[in-house]
Amino acid sequence: MKKPALALCLATSLISLSACAEHADTLTTQADFVGQQLKLVDDQGQCTLVKPDQSRMKLDMEWPCGFSLDKQQKLRVEMFNNIPIFAVWRSEHMPAPSRDCLSKMQAIRQMPAGFEAGTVSVYAACGSGGDQKMYVAPFSW
Repeated sequence: MKKPALALCLATSLISLSACAEHADTLTTQADFVGQQLKLVDDQGQCTLVKPDQSRMKLDMEWPCGFSLDKQQKLRVEMFNNIPIFAVWRSEHMPAPSRDCLSKMQAIRQMPAGFEAGTVSVYAACGSGGDQKMYVAPFSW
């Protein structure tokens, strides 16, 4: 009786690891944002945005992370009050037997003075997404 249960646990663990590995491969870490090249890098385990001038902005989430994409697999940009906003996200699968994820998303807007990061939104779903409110709500307007 113990061997089938052990086999089931091992199989579930391998499936979870496989899903996590697949997820890590799908993250986009380079993008074009209104004509500017952006990149996400691992800075001592922290997700960090490399801006067009090569300066860095540490985000409030761990590595790995990726840009939120639209249906054409390009950086999703939301406009609000003529301000362009993009988002960075990460998801972690919850321990088995759950098939859910705990995800984080951080919106970043380009103000005249430069990039400004909003607060991190945490949600229980796998992957990026959300509607325009998730891009706009983290900021004071």
